[in-house]
Amino acid sequence: MRERLPGVVLLLSTMLLSSCLLPGMIPMDEEPVMEESTERVIEVLSGDDWRPLQALAEEQYTGEDYASPGTLTYTLEVSDGLPKYFSYGWCAVDEATLVENLEHMTIQLSINGELLPEEVVHNLSFTSTNNLLCVDFGVLITEWPDGEYRLEAVATFEEPINDGLADFEAGDYIFIYNVTVRETDEEGAPAPSS
Repeated sequence: MRERLPGVVLLLSTMLLSSCLLPGMIPMDEEPVMEESTERVIEVLSGDDWRPLQALAEEQYTGEDYASPGTLTYTLEVSDGLPKYFSYGWCAVDEATLVENLEHMTIQLSINGELLPEEVVHNLSFTSTNNLLCVDFGVLITEWPDGEYRLEAVATFEEPINDGLADFEAGDYIFIYNVTVRETDEEGAPAPSS
């Protein structure tokens, strides 16, 4: 019995310490919840109860900023419970041009360095307000635990592309979103920490 005593004491100590921890004291690696159903994404985007990440950013860029390879960074804080839409879109003057452009580009979306799976990245087609045909590669984030996140959209143009209106050089077009998520109460004040 004496030989087993240290092991029993260690086991009992571990159990006692574990039982004293209250739920929520052990940090959990929570991930944002992303919608897998394309129908549900379209339904949400058809309403008013969602926000595009880009529209919440402090930074605003011009068309010229988007016209050549490089990196554009956005900084934003999310504090409401509305779904957020993270996407990269491309438009062209007609369907043939759009299809040809997409054949020469690769789009990747990631959160905190992890590429997002096809199940949550939805390819949505639409016509813009100025009658361009467009495809949007997007993710609808429906729940977002408090924390800091880095979202990245990378469009790699394998060769120069013309959308029917302008020329775009080959290269990586990178869009980085540094997002801080803080839950708020009904009055809009930060929720108290537990």
